[in-house]
Amino acid sequence: MRSTAGLALTLRFGPIQGLGGKALYFQIEGGVMMRLYSSEKFNPEELALLGRGIGTVAQGTIVVGRDGRAISRYGKRALVVGIVSTGSTIMDVRLIPLIALRDFAKKKNYPFAYVYYYNGVNVEINGIDAEEVKTIVEKRTFVEASPNDIGATVYYPNALDDIVHEILRHYDFNLGTKVLVDCMNTPAVLLFPRMSEKFGMEVDMINDMMTSYLPPKPKEIFLQKLQKGDYDFGLRFRPDGIVEFHRDEDVKEFDSLWNLMDFLSSL
Repeated sequence: MRSTAGLALTLRFGPIQGLGGKALYFQIEGGVMMRLYSSEKFNPEELALLGRGIGTVAQGTIVVGRDGRAISRYGKRALVVGIVSTGSTIMDVRLIPLIALRDFAKKKNYPFAYVYYYNGVNVEINGIDAEEVKTIVEKRTFVEASPNDIGATVYYPNALDDIVHEILRHYDFNLGTKVLVDCMNTPAVLLFPRMSEKFGMEVDMINDMMTSYLPPKPKEIFLQKLQKGDYDFGLRFRPDGIVEFHRDEDVKEFDSLWNLMDFLSSL
């Protein structure tokens, strides 16, 4: 049995004219998530153009984060240069898992952009119309701020700590379980051991090298280890900010840490 926790997923695909990368739209019901861009090559000029498009559409404060690779750090910088050139303000939360950034930005009621590496450089956006960004980038109809109106950058590196602290304070349960966690080389590794210690989970991790450019061990390895080991269930944190819960034949997906914790508290 497969249960998808409210994720009505549709896929639209098409190129952004004039860019080497592709435009990928993964729209979840209610506009929760959109992937704007994916490219096998690192092209800072394209990322700066995307930033100009994002800033033109948003015209306000945008939360920006990244994963643990150096290429994502530099890609985020290029994206930020484009965004602030339109007069929009950046809240830079730096290194953070995408699933946690989604919760943080929702609480702040800000749109976000996230740069991560998985089979190339990817840009995920939320709260910003991807098709509108695509049109603006193709037509080059950017807002161009005067030197006095260039957007500011506010650094907020405590975003992940804030989310984890709120979760630890809100929930009080002890699972007493052994769990296999596949971090898929994402910053999800930063959620542990704080959450596992609080909620009574003995955790074994795989794919926990968040700075590595090597592809994570495939899902089949995770499933084999989960089946052969003495585990109560498994968690698989995907680069696109979705966490999979695996127990026997039951698979559930969550796009929010809060939704995941609500579910775990009911076990």
